[in-house]
Amino acid sequence: MHLQRLVLPTYFWLFVLYLFTPLMVIAVMGFRDSNFVAFPINKWTTDWYHEILFDRDIQSSLWLSLRIAVVSTAISIVVGLPTAFLVARTKGVLRGALISILLLPAFLPVIVSAISLRIFAGKIGLETGMLAIALGHAVASMPFVVIMVLTRIDSMNRNLVDAAQNLGADPIIVLTRIVLPYLSPALFGAFLFSMLLSFEDFVRSFFLGGFDQTFPVLLYSRLRFGFDPGLAAVSTIVLIATTCLGLFAERILRGRRARSSQQKKGSPTND
Repeated sequence: MHLQRLVLPTYFWLFVLYLFTPLMVIAVMGFRDSNFVAFPINKWTTDWYHEILFDRDIQSSLWLSLRIAVVSTAISIVVGLPTAFLVARTKGVLRGALISILLLPAFLPVIVSAISLRIFAGKIGLETGMLAIALGHAVASMPFVVIMVLTRIDSMNRNLVDAAQNLGADPIIVLTRIVLPYLSPALFGAFLFSMLLSFEDFVRSFFLGGFDQTFPVLLYSRLRFGFDPGLAAVSTIVLIATTCLGLFAERILRGRRARSSQQKKGSPTND
């Protein structure tokens, strides 16, 4: 019994160490006072961080990636939300068929999806660049938006909508004051997931991009000439920013769940 209690925690922390050791190595290499990455580190410096913070190419690529992430996320939510409503209203075999069709882009190999999107963009006359990349990222993230929203819809109590309609609320009021507030945790999670998925998407950005490079494509182009501590420094900054964003999102979601549980406990029950 004592052995079982020891094995599982040990296995867990070994797995965590396996996951985070490469990231810690990258973070340490950003402080190396040399033009190449290797151990041991004889002298430490922060010059690489100062250099990348004022690198115009990195700044422009980060700004481009952020704009693409916002546009693609907006498209994913605007298209995915009504699609989730449609699937929720569908029953039986047709519902399963719709879900299978919607999830297909998520299971396709990324390279196949990127090549298909590039051919499609050429056929409709869409030039490569920001808009093409945003549409490609939206295709990749929309299935996850639909599933996250659909899961939340399925857990919703239908009596809330019926009660609002019986009190005279029109469909717009029901949607804005009942349905959307209930779906807000799923929409917030879908927003963050789509943003992160778009920001780190390299393959679709590479095939659909124009002359301006997104952040992953810029890192790849520089990596072709060798990995230097500057790349380690910028990777560390992105890692820290992503971690802070994830912790912030988790805190918000926990707060909403806590308030929701308190409202359920404080609401009167029907005898």
